[in-house]
Amino acid sequence: MISNPIRSILVVCTGNICRSPMAEGVLKEAFRAHGLDHIRIQSTGTFGWDTEPPTPQAVQAGKETGLDISDLRSCAIHGDMVDEADLILAMEESHLETIRDWFKPEAAKLRLLGDFHPEKPGVEIPDPYRKSVRRYRDVLDRIRQCTGGLVRHLKEHGQKETG
Repeated sequence: MISNPIRSILVVCTGNICRSPMAEGVLKEAFRAHGLDHIRIQSTGTFGWDTEPPTPQAVQAGKETGLDISDLRSCAIHGDMVDEADLILAMEESHLETIRDWFKPEAAKLRLLGDFHPEKPGVEIPDPYRKSVRRYRDVLDRIRQCTGGLVRHLKEHGQKETG
C-alpha cells in the first residue's frame, strides 16, 4: 500500500533518456486527465547525465500517441530528490537496489512502476536503449498499462482529486 497523501513522485531508470522521461510524460498526462495533477512528477537516472534530451526513438514513440516529451532533460539522481519524493517508482529491481544502497530511504516509498501492471504486477520495464522504435513503442505501452494501474490504486486508496 502507498502512504497518503502523495504529493511528489520520482520515476527512476538508468540514464533518464528513455524509460523514465516516457513515464514522466505518461504520468503527467494521465494524472491531468484524472484530476491528480496536483502530484508533482519528476524523472531521474541512477547513472543519468545532466541536460540530455530523451532519445529520438523515445520522442518519436511518444509523438505517435500524442505525447510530447521533447522538452524534458535528463538529470542524475541525488539525495534531495529521494528525500522529497513521497513515492519512488523504478523500472527495474536493480534501480531499487541502487537507491537503497546510496540513499537509505524508507522502504514504503520504493516501488517498481511494474507493481501496478494490471495483469503482471511486479514486472520490470525493459531498457529500449539502442533498440528499434518498435521496442520503444512496446515499452511505452507497458508504461501506460502500469500508469493506469497506478491511477486506479491511488483513487481506490483515497488519493484526493483536485477540481
